[in-house]
Amino acid sequence: MSDDPRTRVRSRAASPVPITPPDVEGARLRKRSMVWAGTLPPASLLAGFLVLAREKVADCLTHGQSCEGTPGFVYIAALVVFVAALVTVQSTSRPDVRRVAFRTQLGAEGVFLLLLLTAFA
Repeated sequence: MSDDPRTRVRSRAASPVPITPPDVEGARLRKRSMVWAGTLPPASLLAGFLVLAREKVADCLTHGQSCEGTPGFVYIAALVVFVAALVTVQSTSRPDVRRVAFRTQLGAEGVFLLLLLTAFA
């Protein structure tokens, strides 16, 4: 047998699929995404309690005056964007899409909480 690399016989065929390293960043972003999603309900409750302490809310509840606020569809839109971004972070395999979806999730959560805090403002 010759030592020429062109004439060596391979013991097994090379894989047509390249071997990729484990997706460490993806697992980290998925975990962070779930942690931030888990903070939304307690943060919403806290924001709700803070809103209930305002004078305008008390006036709205007791006398029915100054009850204007943000329309409900804006809250729903923020939650829909939040859920869509959460699902995208958890399900996509593309790192760039996952990063953008994670940032979108955080932004939508922030907008939702800001809307709660500015209710009856």
